[in-house]
Amino acid sequence: MISSEIYLENNRLDLSQDLSSEFTYAIDDIQDFAARNTNFSKTIILPGNAVNNKLFGHIFEFGSANFYNDTETNVGYNFNASKAASCVIYIDKIQIFKGVLRLIEITIDKGTIEYECVVFGELGGFVNAVGTKKLEDLDFSQYNHAWNYTNIVTSWEQASGTTASGMGYFYPLIDYGQVSHSNKKNWHFSAFRPAMFVREYLDKIITNAGYTYESNFFNTNFFKRLVIPNNQKDVKKSTTTGLDAAATVRTYTNVGEIAWTPISLGNFTINPLQDTFTYASATPFTGTINWELTGEVLETGTILIFDLRKNGNPIATYTASPNAGDLFSFTIQLTNQTFTQNDTLSVYMNTDIRGLGVSIIKGSLSIISNTPQLVPLGYGDTIAINDTLPKGIFQKDFVASIVKMMNLYIVEDTTRGKHLIIEPYVDFYQTTTNFLQVNDLEENLLVDNTDLLLLDDILAENVDWSYKVDRAKAIKLTPMGELNGRYFEYKYKSDNDFYNEDYAKRYNQTYGDYIEDTGFEFSTDKQVAEVIFSPTVVVGYQGEDKHFSTIFKLSNTQNTQSEDKVESNIRILQVRKISGVSSWHIRNGGGNVGAALTTYGWGGHLDNPDLPTSDLNFGVPKEIYFTLPNQYPSANMYNAFWSSYVAEITDKDSKLLTCYVYLKLSDIFSLDFSRLIYIDGSLWRLNKVIDFNPMVPDSTKCEFLKVIELTYA
Repeated sequence: MISSEIYLENNRLDLSQDLSSEFTYAIDDIQDFAARNTNFSKTIILPGNAVNNKLFGHIFEFGSANFYNDTETNVGYNFNASKAASCVIYIDKIQIFKGVLRLIEITIDKGTIEYECVVFGELGGFVNAVGTKKLEDLDFSQYNHAWNYTNIVTSWEQASGTTASGMGYFYPLIDYGQVSHSNKKNWHFSAFRPAMFVREYLDKIITNAGYTYESNFFNTNFFKRLVIPNNQKDVKKSTTTGLDAAATVRTYTNVGEIAWTPISLGNFTINPLQDTFTYASATPFTGTINWELTGEVLETGTILIFDLRKNGNPIATYTASPNAGDLFSFTIQLTNQTFTQNDTLSVYMNTDIRGLGVSIIKGSLSIISNTPQLVPLGYGDTIAINDTLPKGIFQKDFVASIVKMMNLYIVEDTTRGKHLIIEPYVDFYQTTTNFLQVNDLEENLLVDNTDLLLLDDILAENVDWSYKVDRAKAIKLTPMGELNGRYFEYKYKSDNDFYNEDYAKRYNQTYGDYIEDTGFEFSTDKQVAEVIFSPTVVVGYQGEDKHFSTIFKLSNTQNTQSEDKVESNIRILQVRKISGVSSWHIRNGGGNVGAALTTYGWGGHLDNPDLPTSDLNFGVPKEIYFTLPNQYPSANMYNAFWSSYVAEITDKDSKLLTCYVYLKLSDIFSLDFSRLIYIDGSLWRLNKVIDFNPMVPDSTKCEFLKVIELTYA
């Protein structure tokens, strides 16, 4: 009787015999620093009978083809070998594996069909489901809004006081260059750009991949304060309007350029007199110029001339000979006009009228691009959030970097399909709430009833596998078996903005990096964990009580006139509403918008620049660029999330145990890597179950890491 069952998308496959495949279950790939593994099987052979052929969509046929609908289950006519299909395996009605199935090869031999398959855990299925999707593929369109004072200031409530929402958008003050007024006191509105919360990024990535998740850590205020700021040179939109301006109503008594009131400058700038436009983008564009003017002549003369000038040279002319009191009006269109960087456009009025008097009543000057182009947004324009997301960042790399930063463990729920459990290492393992060194157990320091009760608590909370160990097979203990290098290096990605370059030149390392020297004398290798994010340096100025992150270049000297906007690498910041600062304004051009403010939206590697308690850097910087009112916080990414792990694997008593264990189907079904294993007087963390064969009554190779501390501060 066949006791094995395999269900593909809830449809039972036919088996000609019981499974002979072996299964591996893992929490962490201990040979690859900071990597995360998943469960998998060796090859499973399925017979090509009527049931299986139908479920696999008769893929064995040479001419098979079908339309794939990703909203339908991946079986039958809809089967797609490039997509994961959910799979559950039972032995004697006990679930031993839950994940996804991949069809590797089809063998046709003398009319017999066989399907070669492998199954791997849902964590691997999640990575495959995310595939090559990028951050800009996520849909944040529900947060599109007007770029104005009200929305900027209101957003700060998303991280006010000790709480944070983790959803929506937040406008942190960031010095992007050319955005400050009055020596960094008042700020142009473009210093505030929408930043989206990391928690919502991850929520969308996971749910869009067809998965659910649970995480106590994701619900902490620390995690809900994390945002990804805008990293573009300018906030832009896609449009065919290259320029749009209205003629300024005015009476002219001298020859010269006439003035314009900008409606949309696009990639153009306008001079202080507002009579000359300059194309500022390095990307040329070609479009159609539409030029209209209507006015009244107040003095009689012989001739009136309007020139549309590009780079000072006429490209279109309107000429008239009006009398006093006459109106004039004209419309001119010029097609296929190309503009390159620093090209100028103006309208020059010339006449020989004595005592010139020409009144401009209305007019317009616009350029419609032949193809859509990205142009900077103006105050009050609608921001399409998806246009502001970092470009070219793979979702899987984003998730991996969050995992590396905070030493997260992601495991698959054994009872719910496509459900992930996500917690940091320091919170992942189920341990007693009592502070107890495990070495006390091994040294038999149980001298009173209190210690005996403590031991009872540990044994009740964790699993005793002492009796399961196969003593007939070799037991191996590797001192510091997870330590395969002397140095543990935690790195942010370097970037070329001014302060990152300045720090790197001074100290020959990236701002916020950390290297832990374990003192291991038998290796000089480095084990490196590098994230995709770059650090963001915080700067303060004398006499100003607002601190802010900076992302700009300096052309010559360190002053506001030489600051240049730059495209930057993706960043990650903590945000908070800061209160009690000196009165300041948000500005548009030379004027204020909205009321004076005594609060601002903070975004930086510290949680609070005035009273910091946590830091997104891995280590304490060798130099900071602002005056810190109190001691620099010790709670950084290394100390909070990695130090306990490194302390455990580098401790002189650390051991990697490899032995063979008799595991039953019920053990595999209830396998929980968060539960500690008790073996012969010691506590161990289960790392891996290797090649478990459910059909062979033999012991299975397992790897364990010795528990040094039950709890870490």
